[in-house]
Amino acid sequence: MPEGPDRTCPRCGTRLAVNGWYIPGMRNLADLFCTQCGREFYGDLFAGQALYTPILLDKASGKVHHPFSPFWFADWLEKSYAQRINIAVGFTVESFRALKTPVLLNCLDTLYGHGLLKLLNAQHYLEHCPDMDLVVLVPHYLRWMVPDGVAAVWTLDLPLRRGVEWNDWVAQKIRQQFGKLDGAWLSLAFSHPHPDSYKIEDFTRVRPFPIEEWNDSLGAPKVTFIYREDRLWHHQAFSSAFTRRVARKLSRVMGWSALKQRRRIVGVAERLRQTFPGLDFAVAGLAKAGGLPRWINDLRTERVNDEVERNWCERYAASHVVIGVHGSNMLLPSAHAGAVVELMPADRWGNMLQDLLFSGSDVRESLFRWRVVPLSVEPADCANMVSSLLIDFNNCIITMDPSFCKHDRVTDLTRWSVAWQRHLAARFASRS
Repeated sequence: MPEGPDRTCPRCGTRLAVNGWYIPGMRNLADLFCTQCGREFYGDLFAGQALYTPILLDKASGKVHHPFSPFWFADWLEKSYAQRINIAVGFTVESFRALKTPVLLNCLDTLYGHGLLKLLNAQHYLEHCPDMDLVVLVPHYLRWMVPDGVAAVWTLDLPLRRGVEWNDWVAQKIRQQFGKLDGAWLSLAFSHPHPDSYKIEDFTRVRPFPIEEWNDSLGAPKVTFIYREDRLWHHQAFSSAFTRRVARKLSRVMGWSALKQRRRIVGVAERLRQTFPGLDFAVAGLAKAGGLPRWINDLRTERVNDEVERNWCERYAASHVVIGVHGSNMLLPSAHAGAVVELMPADRWGNMLQDLLFSGSDVRESLFRWRVVPLSVEPADCANMVSSLLIDFNNCIITMDPSFCKHDRVTDLTRWSVAWQRHLAARFASRS
């Protein structure tokens, strides 16, 4: 494993020496010691969030040193170390070829979106590092998305709520898997890999919405609302994050916000149905199904498995537009659907775009297809936005796509007028 960042002892200022590495779960750590005062530490290796905010932990006291780290990342390390265990858990090893020059991609995490985003780094190694043997360490709920071509998959049977856990048994198991190899590399596991570095269909095995076929099904457009129970679509009447959290907890107990969200979802669907009589509207997410009009396709479920997630991805990929509240629940929908309308809570603007997976390279098309609006947006305004996406997408393409507006691509001088006529015909057909 590579050495961690250059560190100095917080007590005497001496540069720390390296004993080795230690991976007791989601944290990738260097085993460090001070040659001057003898104190021992664990320090984050360069990977994931630790690329930005590496933390140092004193082995004896359990105290963390993190002058520039967000509190949550430091707390996870401090608490997991204080509550560390040494207990066997399900650990499945799948080997597809012998390891010669292994690189470990650790996708363990306590947040679903974090783990999924780390996994997307796999494609870089498969396509650009043929001399390296990619080993993917995943929780069981991400195993189905590991792409073909890896050298090995190590699956940990650990629920999401225990993703931050420090388990010395896991650390020993990982070390055993590397056996007597001279060394191994650790993937940088970018928290937000660039869209050019992965293709979502290589992970989900589901082809995203075919943009070139946008018009073909406008007579019966598909729109899907991505449902979650812990971050609801309702008007935020409170100014501070604390009062909003209190209001959310109270409303969940009383059921107020869930009822408001349901009304808003149905309101959007009804307005769209007036414009598009053949509308296929669905709701998908982790929640109990029921309480929606029969003409809305209710795909919610309280139990998620690989089959459910694949089916959801098929639905996203068939959807012209997906709508949902900001969060990791929007990663796979945004990667597969034709367009996105994301509803942003007032206290989450600093995390804008972190939960969206983009495709395509034209900036103007991206701005058109991926919309981020305040959570307080009313159903009528949301429906108008979705209607515009459905009807005017081709207008965007035939005016702004490089093939229509770059001098070096001029070939047939009739293609503009032909494209415009087709656009008008599609608009008329969608409303009839």
